This record gives sequence, C-alpha cells and structure tokens, in this order.
Amino acid sequence: MKLKPMDIYKLLPKTNCKKCGLPSCMAFAVRFIERKVGIEDCPELNTAKYLKQKLKLKEIASQYLKATETKLVVHEEKCMGCGSCVIACPPNVSVSLEASGGKGPREDVTVLVVKDGVVKPANLKLCRRFEGDIETRPCTVCVDSCPTKAIEFL
Repeated sequence: MKLKPMDIYKLLPKTNCKKCGLPSCMAFAVRFIERKVGIEDCPELNTAKYLKQKLKLKEIASQYLKATETKLVVHEEKCMGCGSCVIACPPNVSVSLEASGGKGPREDVTVLVVKDGVVKPANLKLCRRFEGDIETRPCTVCVDSCPTKAIEFL
C-alpha cells in the first residue's frame, strides 16, 4: 500500500477551513503523510458529518503509523524468518558477510536482522531508503527478495 497525499485528501472534508492551522486540506494531507499532523488535528473530522471519513482515515492511519521512518513495514504474520532480505541488503553486504547474514557482532552495523523467527529493523539510518539520504534511486532489494511479501514500503 503506497500512501499518497491524494489518498488522504479524498477522505478529508475539503473545506479548507484552516481550523487545523494549515492553509488547505491538501496541505493537511501532505503533513499527515509526513507524520506531522494526525486525524485529531482536523476539527471538522470530529463532527458527525464526517464520521465515515474519520473511521476510514483511522483504519489507514493504524497501518501507516506502524511504518518506520523509512516507511518500512514488516508484516510479521507473513514473515517466515528466512533472512533473504537481510542477506540481500546492500548496506549489510558492504559491512561484511557476517553482517549481511544478520550475525554481525553488533546490530548497529546492519539494517535488518532476524530475531525470534521474524525480520526486524536494526539500524534504519543505514537504509538506502532513509529520507535524509541523497543516494541514487530508492532501494527495494529487501522487498524484491522476500518470498512471502512480508516487507513493504508505504
């Protein structure tokens, strides 16, 4: 599920009332995607008239807010702990073969690790998808290598 501002905007009141402190509902949608505002910050959504939209936004937000700062989501119920994503991750491989297997001496040198039978984020600041990174195009190696589609970027 790739969440875009327009997905949020479609569910907003579209009144551009500015009660949230932003100039428009589209600005609110963009800020929502950036995690700088929440559903409760839109006073119009708290009225009975917009209850249906508010419930749908809550449903979307519950999944979206589980994502990490790189917008990575691991669906643990789908993960079988094979470690394909950990081994395929370019930053992990660049550290060492041990780290690429998730068995490095420290978790702070790996992006993902397998813990308790499922993949977990370790040091996402090393991830090529990290928003502050100005590397080439966004990396999707972990997503592409996952046989059960347990990893996605929102």
